[in-house]
Amino acid sequence: MAMSHSMYPLIPKKASDVKEGDFYYIPLSNGWFACGRLLEIEKKSGRKTKSILVGLHDWTGSEKPTAKDIHNCPIIEQGVMHINSIGHVGGEVVGFKPLGDDGLRPLPQFEAGNLIQGFKNLGPLPQEEYDKYSRRFTYGLKVLLLLAEQHFVKNS
Repeated sequence: MAMSHSMYPLIPKKASDVKEGDFYYIPLSNGWFACGRLLEIEKKSGRKTKSILVGLHDWTGSEKPTAKDIHNCPIIEQGVMHINSIGHVGGEVVGFKPLGDDGLRPLPQFEAGNLIQGFKNLGPLPQEEYDKYSRRFTYGLKVLLLLAEQHFVKNS
């Protein structure tokens, strides 16, 4: 019997374990939690890859996040990472909330001279427009954790 997507909490090993809108906790060094959100899963030739676009919510709390906690909570960091990054930092997917509920979609970013939205290349971006967008980064396994620490622990 195939595992249902509604089996939370889960540590995803492959892209078919998750869906866009899933959210997960990131344990912080101060004992609190941050919250990541799956914004888009890369697809090649119609198949999901292990690359995911995630956002870091502007939220921290002493308990693991719930859909209510992150309602209308903006994304403050966004980048591409490997699906194993979630479990690598001790996190687990704990729920699903449709991106549309919060008016969320991947933020346009620039990479290698192109405007990118999600995993879609929208074409060349004139250099004088670079400052209108954030740069697209591909995160290593611990980068989102480090960014969460920077936002919620180091600056508090």
